[in-house]
Amino acid sequence: MSPTLHHEYDVRVLAVRPWGLDVVLPDGAAGQIVNAKDPHWPDGDQEASVATVIRAVVLDDERDPVRLSALADDRAIARSLREGAAG
Repeated sequence: MSPTLHHEYDVRVLAVRPWGLDVVLPDGAAGQIVNAKDPHWPDGDQEASVATVIRAVVLDDERDPVRLSALADDRAIARSLREGAAG
């Protein structure tokens, strides 16, 4: 399974960086969520997020690591794009 643009995955947070989160997708692929795409930044305790699983959508599947967003708005947009492509 390769990460696919606009698809959602449950990703595990591996590390907190100054610019965002390092995550791993279910297939073992590396991913990144920048601070602007994390709904808990800057108010949440980022260190507490290590090892947690969050729902995220793929924004760029051609980069390594894959770029993702955990924002509800981005996930909703991706769902509408997937439904439009299927219809």
